[in-house]
Amino acid sequence: MPTPTQYDQIGTRYNTIKQLPITTIEQSNLHAAVSPSVHNARVLDLACGTGYYSRLLLTWGAASVVGVDISPAMISAAEAETSPDIPKEKLNFEVGDATSLGVIDGGEFDLVTAVWLCPYASGEEELRGMFETVAGNLKEGGTFVGLANPAVKKGDMEKWKGFNDGVMEGREKAWGVEIRYGEALGNGGYAVRVTTRAREEGGEPVAFGAYHLPTEMYEDAAREAGMKGKLEWKEVRFLEEVREEAIAAVGEEYFRQFFEEFKPHFGVFVIQK
Repeated sequence: MPTPTQYDQIGTRYNTIKQLPITTIEQSNLHAAVSPSVHNARVLDLACGTGYYSRLLLTWGAASVVGVDISPAMISAAEAETSPDIPKEKLNFEVGDATSLGVIDGGEFDLVTAVWLCPYASGEEELRGMFETVAGNLKEGGTFVGLANPAVKKGDMEKWKGFNDGVMEGREKAWGVEIRYGEALGNGGYAVRVTTRAREEGGEPVAFGAYHLPTEMYEDAAREAGMKGKLEWKEVRFLEEVREEAIAAVGEEYFRQFFEEFKPHFGVFVIQK
């Protein structure tokens, strides 16, 4: 799991990640995944960071959102970046560890989201703790939407590492993100180091450690924690609603490389309780 210190040191510099062109793809695919569940929903946003998606969830139709993050500095930034015109009953932020959070605000949420939470689990125990938090706070029939590493099965992890290492070479500056696979874990996953920077000259890098675990571990942990409903990994797409504006901003070649050569560096998964 990330320590509060890792993100306390990063602080609001984490927002530079949301300025990268690939965030358009991330945001639009997350929106598509939550759309069937978000209208008038009570939402719990785990690993909310500076509240970027917590605020967007309100604009996407949520009735209320509770954002939780392990880092006090991130929660302070989330509160500072939220308009004082939004009442606490609509949007509230709390410090908490998603692996051991327990039931928050009475639970019974319609929707739980977790953008880049699960990649901080290094193994089965932490991953199960995250899904126990999800299951404990969702109402029956509620929906979990997570954004994490690409869906790669255990037998394909080494091949994926080789693909990633090859395609990354020399592309970091153009894409604004560098993903490097490090130590192999005993469970079939890998330690990962992610470095992002603004594409413009002089952008200060933001680096953090995470893990890429096999798809089977995600699915097993979710089931063991009580998420027994439909489970689906969504295809990451270049959606028409953002295509024109995204291409106008950085050009078509950036996104051609992202989808055809780099492959989407994330996956979106949806599970019903």
